[in-house]
Amino acid sequence: MNDSRYQKLNESDEIDLVELVKNLWKKKLWIILSAFVCTTIAAGYAFTAKEQWTSRSVVVAPKVANLGDYLLFRGEYASILDIKDFSQDKVSESVFNDFKTALFSRSLKEAFFFQSKWFDTYAAKNVNSEEARLKLLSNLVDKNLIVTVPDPKKDPNAIGVNVSFSAETPKEAQDVLSAYIQFVNQWVVIQNKKDFLADISVVRSGLEIQKNKIKQDAENARQIQLENLITALDIAKSAGIKDYSKSLSGNISLLEVSLGDTRVPSTDSKLSDGTYLFMLGEQYLQAQVNTLKNAPLVYPLNYYNIEKQANLLSTLEKKVEKEGAVSGYYYLSEPDYPVIKDKPKTLLIILAAFLVGLILSILFILTKEYYKGKNE
Repeated sequence: MNDSRYQKLNESDEIDLVELVKNLWKKKLWIILSAFVCTTIAAGYAFTAKEQWTSRSVVVAPKVANLGDYLLFRGEYASILDIKDFSQDKVSESVFNDFKTALFSRSLKEAFFFQSKWFDTYAAKNVNSEEARLKLLSNLVDKNLIVTVPDPKKDPNAIGVNVSFSAETPKEAQDVLSAYIQFVNQWVVIQNKKDFLADISVVRSGLEIQKNKIKQDAENARQIQLENLITALDIAKSAGIKDYSKSLSGNISLLEVSLGDTRVPSTDSKLSDGTYLFMLGEQYLQAQVNTLKNAPLVYPLNYYNIEKQANLLSTLEKKVEKEGAVSGYYYLSEPDYPVIKDKPKTLLIILAAFLVGLILSILFILTKEYYKGKNE
């Protein structure tokens, strides 16, 4: 008995399914028309919506050739100051770190667009107020101009920095991205040049201070020596001591006396305080005074080394001011010309709209038939 009831239910289900298919077939034109309408609307959107194309680039640390004169000048600077830990890799890494930081800078992104003729044209075409212009700029900075560093956990082999820009045409995307990278590079080069010149200026100032101190100390020492000789000369004249050979006592050797006029003050000599200096005699002391007054001041060797460093830095400074082309990066992948647009995905939109039209029309028919059968 149960088998008979199940058989009747199955037959009923089969009849309902057949009726459903028949009803749908009867309404096939309506279903097709609905799908066509949805497809037409979607196609109208897909073919008229603004397109988006994205150009991409990958930059890494600059090579020796990219650094140009900057690397040579940094090497010369290190040589002048005897900097031991100088290396090309450190210079490259330092410049690229500055470049990478600048790429992420929101202020630089905004500055780039503000000076860009492309942005002026783009804004004039899309907005008509200053407030809308600023919103458009913010949208470009946040959503279109993207800078990322690969996650080593997700991609251990990835290196460098990824930079991309999205625009309405492939050419615009490529051109604006290239222009932005060049804009950032120019800014970084200028800042590095300013910092380098500032470093040179600070070091030169320090060297000048050292030179002046050595010079002042030498002048002070000569003045003290001259004053000691003049005092001794006055004493010798007053005492009537004409010649040291006739005045030396047995307690002071000629060597000790001779040391007095060349090493004043000298803690190792009995003449260091000028007590016995007058015993050199009037003639000798007068000759020493005249010589000391007329002879050019001779500075210690350190003074001339410092002067040489300062002169070399001055020459380097002039060369840095005329620095040639420098690049703070190397293209691992230059800005590409996109061949596949990001959106709208025309084929996908049309296909999805067609399927939605079919499904909605079928659901509508089924719902209508359900309530019709229920009322009967």
